[in-house]
Amino acid sequence: MTRGKTLLGAALLGVSALTASAGWAWEPLARMEFGTDTTLPTVTPPPVVVASPTLQADQISARLVRARTIYANRIDADQVHGVIYQTGGVTMSGSSSLGNIRAPEVTASVIYADEIRANDVVADAIYVRSLRQR
Repeated sequence: MTRGKTLLGAALLGVSALTASAGWAWEPLARMEFGTDTTLPTVTPPPVVVASPTLQADQISARLVRARTIYANRIDADQVHGVIYQTGGVTMSGSSSLGNIRAPEVTASVIYADEIRANDVVADAIYVRSLRQR
């Protein structure tokens, strides 16, 4: 009978040990809390420059001139990006010309100009009579 009591005691001790370890196993290791007090950083987009479809000017002085197509008699620029075609010249009507333009950035779909002075000229196609890179 002592042997039966010893086995019963060992079995009960094993079951209680398993119960205690099972309780620890079911307890979460980390708690996650969700609330509405979390603030996310806001990102403000840069201002959008709305480009006119066609721009015609006598002289353009800018840091950046950007267009799909540029027609000019003369371009003085530090960097020119795009396919350059040499032409005999560009003739413009004086009635629709905006005159001289001085701005940090000039953007249009198509630019007609007698002279462009800029740091960067970016276009898909550039038709120019005289190009001088500084």
